[in-house]
Amino acid sequence: MEMIGVSASASKAGKTTLISLMLEDSCAKTAVIKTSVNNELDQYKVINDPKVINQTGTDTARVVEHGADKVILLESPAAELPSAYQLARNLLDDDIERLFIEGNTIINFLNPDLLFYLENNDQPEKDSAKMVKNRANVKINTNTLLSAGKLMDLPFIIQPEKMTCYQAHLLADLLKMSVPQVGKIVKEQDIKIVKCQLGLF
Repeated sequence: MEMIGVSASASKAGKTTLISLMLEDSCAKTAVIKTSVNNELDQYKVINDPKVINQTGTDTARVVEHGADKVILLESPAAELPSAYQLARNLLDDDIERLFIEGNTIINFLNPDLLFYLENNDQPEKDSAKMVKNRANVKINTNTLLSAGKLMDLPFIIQPEKMTCYQAHLLADLLKMSVPQVGKIVKEQDIKIVKCQLGLF
């Protein structure tokens, strides 16, 4: 199962928008786990009730509308996130091929195949964002994403200075780009492709 992390510098930065756009026209069977930290809770909540998930106007309903096959809402104190996440994973069908994880703190317990970071320079950076910012493989400007409303030609920055061939192909698929398009950006940003599949880069 491919795991895609989507984190952000602040709330309302476009995490759900990015996931929704990546879900569109996907051939893979997909799931989304939307996480939030609430340290005032006595116990974590893992919700997959369709009446809650499909409630009009919610972020969870948006990702369902854009093609997610399974959506789980996870709310937990930070210390209990690993246990809550494991329960959420146990609720996923065995044939899920691609899992999107939305949130910041949860990323500290996981190792996504590709991690996106949405940066909103108009809002103060959350403490939880500082922990994942440097781990991100791809940084995207929030204002650019929200104003464009589409993935085609969306500018992004790859970090650090290297990316595996597998990640490059996954990035192309998620952003609806051709592999040569991603290859051109990799070259322009002076990114080194490692573990290359012969003849593809």
